[in-house]
Amino acid sequence: LVRKVKAQASRNLNGESLVVLTERGQLHRLNTVGTRVWEICDERRVAEIVDVIVSEFEVEAAAAQSDVCEFLQHLRELGAVEIESRHATPPAEAKA
Repeated sequence: LVRKVKAQASRNLNGESLVVLTERGQLHRLNTVGTRVWEICDERRVAEIVDVIVSEFEVEAAAAQSDVCEFLQHLRELGAVEIESRHATPPAEAKA
């Protein structure tokens, strides 16, 4: 599950987003596809984001999967999003 961090602000200008990471004092400009990922990424699973990109842009599913994952990883490294793995918390073992 992808979540935007709270310490950010963004604005869409002419189809591109400007994302400000307030704690870092950084400004990032996103292209059209990056902007769409940014718009829809909060509280969504990566597969859902990929499905939207495939349906809205002329891109094969495998390429979209790779590109979206790489972009989300970059956003995570910048501190703009958090990505929760579905395996983040192992299931508790039953006690005998």
